Amino acid sequence: MTTDKNIFIIPFILMTTLACAYVQNMFLPAVPTPTLPTATPTSLPPSPSPTLAPTATPVFEAACPNLLAEVLKAATKNFVRTRGNEKPIHFLVLYTIKNNKLAQRQDLFVPEQLRSEWDARAEHESIWNYFKALIPEKDRTMVSEFSIMSDGHENILAAVGPTEDDLSKWGLKVDILDSDDPYLLTFTLLHEFGHLQTLNANQVQLNPFLFHNPDDQSARDRAIAACSQYFTGLGCSQPASYLNEFFTRYWKDLYYEWQDIDHEEDKGARAARLSDFYKIYHDQFLTEYAATSPTEDIAESWAFFVLSPRPELNSIANEKILFFYEYPELVLLRQEILERVCVEFPQ
Repeated sequence: MTTDKNIFIIPFILMTTLACAYVQNMFLPAVPTPTLPTATPTSLPPSPSPTLAPTATPVFEAACPNLLAEVLKAATKNFVRTRGNEKPIHFLVLYTIKNNKLAQRQDLFVPEQLRSEWDARAEHESIWNYFKALIPEKDRTMVSEFSIMSDGHENILAAVGPTEDDLSKWGLKVDILDSDDPYLLTFTLLHEFGHLQTLNANQVQLNPFLFHNPDDQSARDRAIAACSQYFTGLGCSQPASYLNEFFTRYWKDLYYEWQDIDHEEDKGARAARLSDFYKIYHDQFLTEYAATSPTEDIAESWAFFVLSPRPELNSIANEKILFFYEYPELVLLRQEILERVCVEFPQ
């Protein structure tokens, strides 16, 4: 991350960051267009498939089902696509994480209208402490930075992205002006953790040159040609990664249609076409936002997997929730997170 302290409205920041929000009237600038793998299995699911969790094992039921339902309700109500209505993002404060705590603080940009939010160290710590309370320490070792940002009220609520100095480490970024709704914040932090789970260094091999030069098309073309799996735009997913498996099952038949929409340069036209895309395939997506891209789809599906009761297999959208039950390590992680949500949710 650049250390320019004068202003933090960085054109490429959202090219290397997955920014997400569950507030009305939010939609993101374009991220690099992923490319269809050059070789994918022809059957669904492909062989070999992940080891299925034992069917005899009962599904963990959280002690706070009403709370979880309210979190999901807050995440999906009144969502409106307004692509092309982006606002500049101000990065106010950057903290390094040491011993699970906010450590060294770097003040980045302090607009007068955000001075109180910039100075609110206790509030910054409260957000970070809630994230670390939700996610077991062993599963967030990749997070080495925490940023306070804002693009004004609504729009982007939170984001994650690799750190500039070490692409195996990630930063969590939260909009201080949109963090006061605990239901919305809970869902969004779990969604962002879904990105961390599916895009970390064990899952996707990021291309350092593309990370620092996202507009270099020739470098991108070379990286795409060298990747036989799903290419995220900045890196090649591992063959057995969650994301590559998810893409192969649920996006292979839709991808060229979606990619044509994603190449649309006119933001308004692109928003309209994406809305139509979702309407056509709405039974395949858990939310409208999930249709934004494969990476957002798997993060949305992850959050629903954590927060929802186990669904019946009666739609592709529900199948995406059931996808995670095929991985015993994720089933156990879901239980750990749910136990924490029920205890740690702000009262």
